[in-house]
Amino acid sequence: MNGLDIIKASAGSGKTWTLAREYMNFLVPADTEPFDPQAFRHILAVTFTNKATEEMKSRIIKELHELATDPKYEYPDPGMLATPLMKKRAQLALTAILHDYASFSVSTIDSFFQMVLRAFAREINQYASYKVELDRDGVLQQAVDRMLASLDEPGNEALLQWLTDYSLEQIRAGQQWDVSKKLLDFSKLFLQDSFKLKRRKFGADLWAKETIRDFRDALQGIIAAGKDTDPDVKTARLLDKQVHLLGIVSDLYTHLDAVLKEHNLVLLSETTDVLSRIIDGSDTPFIYEKVGTRFDHFMLDEFQDTSRLQWENFRPLLHEGVDKGLGSLIVGDIKQSIYRWRDSDMNLLHSEVEADFHPGAFQVIHKQSNWRSEEQIVSFNNRFFGEIGNLLGAQKVPFAGRIASYYADVRQKVAKSEKLGKGYVRAQFIPRGGKEEPTWRDTVLESLRDLMADLTKRYPASDIAFLVRKNDEGALVARTLLSLGYPVVTEDSLTLASCASVRRLAALLKYRINPEDSVNAALMKQLFGEIPPLPESCRVSDSLYDICVNLLREYLPEIPDGDHPFIYAFLDEVLAYTDRYGSNLCGFVAWWDERGDKITVSSARRADAVTVMTIHKAKGLDFKVVVLPFFNEPFTHSGKGPILWCTPTVPPFDTIGLVPVSGAKKEIAGTPFQADFDEETEMSYVDAVNTAYVAMTRAVKEMYLFAPVPAFKKDGGVSGKSFAVSDLLYCHLKPAGLSSGEPYIYEEGTQEGPEKEEKKLAVELEPLRYASLPYEGRLRLSLKGVDFFSREEGIRYHDILSRIDVTEDLPEAIQEAVREGLLRADEASEAQARITALLAQVADRHWFDGTYRSLNEITIVDAKGKIHRPDRVLVEKDKPLGQGKAFVIDYKFGRREEAQYRSQIQRYMTLLSQMGYRDVRGTLWYCNEQAEDVQ
Repeated sequence: MNGLDIIKASAGSGKTWTLAREYMNFLVPADTEPFDPQAFRHILAVTFTNKATEEMKSRIIKELHELATDPKYEYPDPGMLATPLMKKRAQLALTAILHDYASFSVSTIDSFFQMVLRAFAREINQYASYKVELDRDGVLQQAVDRMLASLDEPGNEALLQWLTDYSLEQIRAGQQWDVSKKLLDFSKLFLQDSFKLKRRKFGADLWAKETIRDFRDALQGIIAAGKDTDPDVKTARLLDKQVHLLGIVSDLYTHLDAVLKEHNLVLLSETTDVLSRIIDGSDTPFIYEKVGTRFDHFMLDEFQDTSRLQWENFRPLLHEGVDKGLGSLIVGDIKQSIYRWRDSDMNLLHSEVEADFHPGAFQVIHKQSNWRSEEQIVSFNNRFFGEIGNLLGAQKVPFAGRIASYYADVRQKVAKSEKLGKGYVRAQFIPRGGKEEPTWRDTVLESLRDLMADLTKRYPASDIAFLVRKNDEGALVARTLLSLGYPVVTEDSLTLASCASVRRLAALLKYRINPEDSVNAALMKQLFGEIPPLPESCRVSDSLYDICVNLLREYLPEIPDGDHPFIYAFLDEVLAYTDRYGSNLCGFVAWWDERGDKITVSSARRADAVTVMTIHKAKGLDFKVVVLPFFNEPFTHSGKGPILWCTPTVPPFDTIGLVPVSGAKKEIAGTPFQADFDEETEMSYVDAVNTAYVAMTRAVKEMYLFAPVPAFKKDGGVSGKSFAVSDLLYCHLKPAGLSSGEPYIYEEGTQEGPEKEEKKLAVELEPLRYASLPYEGRLRLSLKGVDFFSREEGIRYHDILSRIDVTEDLPEAIQEAVREGLLRADEASEAQARITALLAQVADRHWFDGTYRSLNEITIVDAKGKIHRPDRVLVEKDKPLGQGKAFVIDYKFGRREEAQYRSQIQRYMTLLSQMGYRDVRGTLWYCNEQAEDVQ
């Protein structure tokens, strides 16, 4: 492959297999082309998750092994058997990878950028050992707290006035005066890629405090002088909601930078932008030189999830390879772009990448065969998503045509003949319910008993997956299944705070901080029945982790079986917090109150458990049976909608440059920002359709959907208040004779009978249990002088002498030996007296009086690479190293072995002579005896 291949692969089209085969094409070329078994060192493949990375690595290794060993393996094209030379080359390449697996560069995109960024640690004023921080919100909260705590410091008078004015404005608007939460939410906007890209167009003086103050005064003047229906007044009101916060944010990010520097952190979300600014305008070899690795071929997976900043960092690398005629690969599907909230930009794959290369440098390949699902599921999805534009058009959605263009290639063919005529789809539309009736969600949960009873007769539990939109929906489904007696594996639906044992432990930590607090005492009484006395071990421990372990041991000795994984996960969070912020109990409790309900527990797939996971986590996976219990993906934002970064171009609002704007639809209408919000509305529709597409293409054999019946308007259209993808599905499936708004069940295909059970080796696994035993009395500190070395005084004295340059250093050397366990405290005075006597024996030789420069236990490497370490070398002070006289001294405290010792010190003398010393003398010092010179 020469140039760039852009593969647009729909769901189930064998993307991982395609990537693996293309990777092998770079490794194992045709017989007539040159072969390098180390070529894998120069291929970079990146994807977006660790799971996808592991899957890609495993698939490449598996395909290489089959190419090398399977006589019927077809390579490089289907229907063509691999030649013997190809098989031999595959074996050599596989062996090379396994022998140097660290250079097998298949990684996540974040890992690759981190590798590059660490090479630029000096340029970003960071230590190379910096830590990557994923908890963006936690760090921002620390910055907000620091800023608010600094308000009484000199020089912060202007900031205090800005915050005071803002608080008063919030009070007048009926909001809370405490603005810390709003500051935290607002500060997150400055980490968005959309802001970073737009910010580059303006100079360093953007948002000077004087400019913001004048702009705010002008806005308030327009509001006071005009009418509410005046477009300028509407625009001024929108801007006035947010603009005053701009005067605070510059101070906030000063404190954010201080937090990161103090803890030696770099935000993962900032990595891409920092790297983009470093390499902006630089040539590609500069990047290679810093990284230390040369890549010729690039393979970018899940490209629809790539952000614009990430593409800016990759683009020069791909351009260089393509310009040299070296092959690279981009794979993705815009229909599966569901990470826009993480700054992904589907337009890159849709059209912009093609515009970045000249026409002859790339080719676009569409893959429309479905290797995953059976025919009825493929056909069902073809019909629904193929009509998505018409369905939206019937609801008078203005951009229905553009969304239809995104799904122009949605129709697939079933790739495997054995899947033809098979598959089953069931969609049930349920009344929404009311105040006194069960809601449609309650009805779904009640129906799970019968559904699971049927499915588990025909499929192992591990073949069944429930896909949800939100974590709280997943938790609801998981709890229901657990109550029915079905084991559940969830990726991220169960939070730590949902575990009763974790809640008890967190409450104990709060109680330990302040036992006198009445709220804490009442909580203790509710959880434990009485207020527990704190044992001494829980009062005096300095370690946050030890405090938690002691409280667990004292008050939660009998932890329910299901709570053990949560306890382990909680203690992991304690250790992670300690590593980042120190062993601070009060700080951890505050952090837990803020973040505890957001931390989730993950577990591996089990052969006997049902999977419950979010649709976003399920992307790239497949299951024989997929259940969508709450299929109700909304098209529009709830509430007042998002905050967008806009650039006013209409006077008098164009003086601010860049400003965040938010508001309800009627507030935006008629303002200069309507086009921005119309684009955002269109993309929210695309997000909803794409999420539904990902969810509905995971099933292999059977798919079950549960959705509410739409609410219809008098004109026959769907009500806009709850407009969702499921409403379009209802309109698409509704029989002609059914009245709008009536519940019904749609079925297509046939269910399969019970699957043949595969014989599996039964393995009994002990359930995960938390166990804690006090270490007191069971562990003893292994001190250097107690266990590692012999206790003979010669060993100890030898070590002490190595710490002495001149006689005056002896007292400190003795104290160091005591601190390190080399000597007991009661041995210190005797040791000092005896070593003082030893030094007096050789006082006339001037070894310890400062006459010479002393080098204790220096390392000398000879020409063969062997290491030598003499006890003491003395050289003349006024001569550079390698010149003048040198004395080498070896201490001996044991029995005499003159031949061996003399040979050793003669080797030292020879080495020093080779280093340039013109007069080298050696001495064996048998302590307690006379020193013996060696020639």
